[in-house]
Amino acid sequence: MGLFRKGAEEAKINDETQDESETTREIRKERKMAEEKASTLTQDVEIKGTIKFSNAMKIDGKFEGEMLTEEGELFVGKTGSVKANVKVKNAVIEGRMDGNVTATEKVELKEKAHLVGDLKARTLIIEEGVVFVGNCNVNPDGFKAENPNFKEWKKEPKKGAE
Repeated sequence: MGLFRKGAEEAKINDETQDESETTREIRKERKMAEEKASTLTQDVEIKGTIKFSNAMKIDGKFEGEMLTEEGELFVGKTGSVKANVKVKNAVIEGRMDGNVTATEKVELKEKAHLVGDLKARTLIIEEGVVFVGNCNVNPDGFKAENPNFKEWKKEPKKGAE
């Protein structure tokens, strides 16, 4: 068929491209660039101990221990397995994660991800097929800080039967 498509196939591709927002494309591009620059623990490596990083870390192998970062980004690949509590800026989990995840920005749980532990993040994206066992706190800053129109709910006093 070649590199070029014509007719109905071309229209379908154009429709799909238009459906994807500019913001989504930018986010995917940024994530891909960050993942490419990440320090990587490859599939054939197993480590127990402490990892400290400030930019990005991709785990395709097995890691058990302590992760020290608050501004870094964590990518757990499809073959990755992590047993640790982590505090990061962003996390993208495709493999297995046993431990609590705290992210100052966003956590993405991809299609076949397994997360056993509590999660706290400003934004959470969960794809179909994810296994998540734990408690979840999304937008921990609360609605008060985000929305000036937020009104605290107050229980109305019961009108007494007179």
